[in-house]
Amino acid sequence: MYKLYIGNETHISLLHAKSMVKKLLLESDITYLPIDAEKKQSTEIIEILTSNSLFSDRRVLFLKRIYRNKDKDKLIPFLLEYLEKNEKDNLIIWEDQKVSSATKYVKYFKERKLLEEHNKLNKIGFKKYVKDLCVENNISLNSYLIDVLSEYSNYDTQRIENSIKKLKLLEKETVSEEDIHLIVANTVENDIWKLLDEINSKEGKPLNILENLFKQKIDPLYIIPMIARNLRLITLTKYLLSNNASNSDIASAVKIPPFIVKPLVDTAHRYEWDKIRSRYEKLSNLDYEIKIGRIDARLGLTLFCTIT
Repeated sequence: MYKLYIGNETHISLLHAKSMVKKLLLESDITYLPIDAEKKQSTEIIEILTSNSLFSDRRVLFLKRIYRNKDKDKLIPFLLEYLEKNEKDNLIIWEDQKVSSATKYVKYFKERKLLEEHNKLNKIGFKKYVKDLCVENNISLNSYLIDVLSEYSNYDTQRIENSIKKLKLLEKETVSEEDIHLIVANTVENDIWKLLDEINSKEGKPLNILENLFKQKIDPLYIIPMIARNLRLITLTKYLLSNNASNSDIASAVKIPPFIVKPLVDTAHRYEWDKIRSRYEKLSNLDYEIKIGRIDARLGLTLFCTIT
């Protein structure tokens, strides 16, 4: 048995690939061999494929990222030829990317109906995915709360699964918006608030936070408007505070839940008007320079975080 999993929704495709591996391993007297094909020499992979297991006649081989191997033009033709002759081994192949359907590699599996492709979900598809996960985990959420949870998770499938796991631990019959906000930490939003705080501090280290965002594969073109949004919230809150507005007035004017007001007020107190203005001007200039193609978004954001 063999199967190929591809697509740019890598979390879902990997889950499906792992699920198939797990199913195959239920059989007795079988050897499991995971192989990171991106990092291994093609000769080593070929040797593994052609060698017999010392402990079992049958094997499950989980091959990952063959298409990233530097010798893929040599390795993939060998693999397809090997699959034609193979009678014992089970091969589950996973790629952490979308691979063109025009390639001989993908065509081989597609023609035999042994291809699974998982690509990024649009917002409607993502919310359906969230709804199905909630049903699987016996969590009751209405459409509005599914929207909130999706937003908080930045429409990321891995993040949404972690969020739902946390909600399940509450063991509550009814989940509220406050539960979602307090229990399901919006990592991206929190990190962007921390990023602004580090930029504002004379001894801050904003690049550490920024690098963490990049490691999460957060698009710089998403981070920039989020920073702008947070600066706008700080500006509005600071203005309202100067006019002696109460916390409930701020919540109503800024259109945020009441329990978010206090941390926002605390943040607003830490910012001076001239700093807010300077940051906003630099961010606007950066946005323009990126849009006309004069500067790379990632580089520009890094410079924004380091120039006071």
